[in-house]
This record gives sequence, C-alpha cells and structure tokens, in this order.
Amino acid sequence: MSRFTCDWIFNILVVLCDGKVVCGCADPRGERPLGHLRESSLNEIWRSEKVKSIRRELNGGFSGFCGHCGLKRPLGDDEPVPQQPVDLEILPRIFFEPTVVCNLDCFQAVCAPGARLAATRERKTFPMDEFKTLLADVGPKLVRLDFFNYGEPFLHPRALDMIEHVKAAYPHVYLYTSTNGLLLDGEKIARLARSGIDEVTFSVDGPDQRTYERYRRGGDFARVLGSMKALAKEKRLLGREVPFINWRYILFKWNDSFWKMSRARRLAVRTGVDRLTWEITDHPPAAASRKFRPGSPAWKRIYHEIWDSSQIGSALPGKRFIARIRPVRSVVAARRGEKAELEAVVKNRGGATWITRAFSGRRWVRLGAQLHDLNGRLLDLNYARAFLPRPLVGGESVRMTIELPAAALAGEYRLKLDMVSEGNDWFENGGSPVSWVSFSVSE
Repeated sequence: MSRFTCDWIFNILVVLCDGKVVCGCADPRGERPLGHLRESSLNEIWRSEKVKSIRRELNGGFSGFCGHCGLKRPLGDDEPVPQQPVDLEILPRIFFEPTVVCNLDCFQAVCAPGARLAATRERKTFPMDEFKTLLADVGPKLVRLDFFNYGEPFLHPRALDMIEHVKAAYPHVYLYTSTNGLLLDGEKIARLARSGIDEVTFSVDGPDQRTYERYRRGGDFARVLGSMKALAKEKRLLGREVPFINWRYILFKWNDSFWKMSRARRLAVRTGVDRLTWEITDHPPAAASRKFRPGSPAWKRIYHEIWDSSQIGSALPGKRFIARIRPVRSVVAARRGEKAELEAVVKNRGGATWITRAFSGRRWVRLGAQLHDLNGRLLDLNYARAFLPRPLVGGESVRMTIELPAAALAGEYRLKLDMVSEGNDWFENGGSPVSWVSFSVSE
C-alpha cells in the first residue's frame, strides 16, 4: 500500500454551484462529497466527523476517501507522515463555484460542453441569497475566497454583485478570481476594479489568435487583451495596487517556442498586467509541452516564471521582485534579553516598484530577518521586520536599520535577510538572492 499525504482537507473546502461540498478541485464531478449545504452549514461540514476521520487517516499516511485524486503527494519510503491538527474550528479558505457553465469549448477540457460536466450538477448557478448565507456562516473568520472552480465565473448573472458583497461585508478576505476575460465589458471592468478584489487572473494561452484558439476554442484574442488592458488602466486611474493582474499562459506543444513566449512577454508589457507566468500541464496528454516537462533543462531555466513555483515569480523582467541585500556587518552581537540593530543597504534590482502603502493592506514591501540555528534549521520565520523609508523603484537603493528583538536564550544563531511582499511571498521564492549574518547572543 502506497503512503501519501495531502494538505487540502486541512485548509480548504470546495463549494460547487449546486451546493455540494467536496475536498479539492480535482473532483470536478463531485464524486467524493463531504456534505451538502441544503443539509448542513459549511462550518458544520468542516467540523464534521467525516472530515475529521479523513484527516486522521491522512495523518496515518493513507485514506481510502482520496481514491485516484491527483492532489495527494506520495511519501518516500523513509519519509515521515506530516502530522496536522484533526480538530479545526476555523475554515481559512474556500473555492466557490458561481456557475459550472462556460462560454468556451477548450480542447479536451473537463469542463468543455462535450464533457457534460454541467449534467453532474443539480443546478447550474449558485443563488445570491444562498451566497450571502454561506458567507454569514464562514465570512467573519475566512482568510481567502477563490471565486471560481469549473465554468466561467462571469457567466453568473450576479457575479459582480457577489464580488462587491464579499469586499463590502468582509473586506479582510483575500478575494481572487480566474477568468477567460471575454465577458468583461467596460462597465463590468470598472465595477471589478472598484470592488476592491485582490487578484484577477486571465487565462490566455498564446500570443496571437491562431495559437490562442487551438486550446481556447471560440475565444477572441483581441477581446481578452483589451479586457486586460482596460482593467490595468482602470486600476491606475484609481491609484490602487489592486486588483493584481496576472496573465497565465498554459504551455502546450504548439505555443512553447521561444518567439511565441517572447511575443507574449512584449504584449504583457503593453497591456500593463502585473505578472506573466507559464503553467505546466500534462492535460490533454497529446498536447503537453515536451520541451518544458518538469525537471528538463528548459523547465529549470524558467522555473521562477512558472505559475505555481511561487506567488511572486514573473516572466516580465521589468516586473520582477529581485533584491540585493548587503549587510553593513557580517556579525551582530547582543546580550540575552536585550535588543540589537542591524544595518543593510538594499537595492531594487527587479523593476517592480516596492510600495510602502496599500489600499488592500497587503503587498507592501519590507526587509525581513528569519532566525536560524547554526545547522540551518528555521526557528522563527518572522523574527524581525523593517519598513522602507519610501517607495523604491527599479535601480534605487536605500540604507535600512532592522531592530532585532531580544533573544530569550544565549547562543549562536544565523539571520537570513530577505525582502518580503507582505501577505504575498518572500522574494527568495521568486529567485531573489538572500544574505546571511551571524547572530551571537551572550549571557
């Protein structure tokens, strides 16, 4: 029996448009339900004995519930099973499916009309009143809501009403959506920008109509580019950092050439999006990019530009979060129970502007110090932070002082210095170099 682990059921639930609740996005037909909203609230399902039982089984390295799900991660022969809490009161994240219907016929996609995915739902859209009830249940403690699953979210007649309701009633929730962008006209784009939604991803798999429509059958390349450009312009007029706009480009064997990817980079700059990334897929198998298969030399070259390698990597040189951090001293000494200070000169080498204020309360940039022992074991990821004195554009440098909190125990430590986009990711995960400083704490 092969052992495996999975994080989904410890962190996320997926709500389908008919009210069925499943464990992950790899159950498109709802064949492994955890419950239904007509019978239980989402919090009741999250805290149910069925869900707890699956968590216990996963802590043992196997659960029959998971079946052929592609989300589980196999464990090595000598790899211990990660242990996670079974009794979880707060549901931090949900994937919400407004509708299962789509306006495109994507090549061999599970949600293409020919796949008859809509026939697996008792209804095709989620009612607005039930959406408000759902949020009243989980919204006060919810951390993130992904406003999509299968289908095109903006085919729901009240999609924008739902988005506006989330950000008006629960502004602390990180709200994200993914769309093909073809249904966003001028009025909808203006409402979307004003809503306060945190992040919008456009799926555009090519640099021209002919390439794009090989997968997105029925799509209009010029129209979706226009939607991205209009949303970026609306955001600039509002003077906000949100919505953060992604162009996600799935790599297939017909769109993975150097010149097509280069043209996509140029077009992304012209549209004004914040980020361009490549997505690696093995579906449909006959269309998968062989050049960029995981582990290949080509894949390694673009690793920090791949969609799920980090939350911060980008294929746009002028929009990367890359820093050079030069500590003034290589060793910092302090007495136990006393604070210390460390100075460093940091330079923005990536082009993306490092902001110091944010409408959303996220994505501002700070210098961070992570505490490690001499063996490299992480002791405190968020040991210290320092604010930038001003926004920093590409090429600019600034000298900063970071205050180190009083250490409780004497000893020899190491500090890893890295920049962080708050609520988003550490720069290192996007390919930015870090710096190390010795930290000596005496009695």
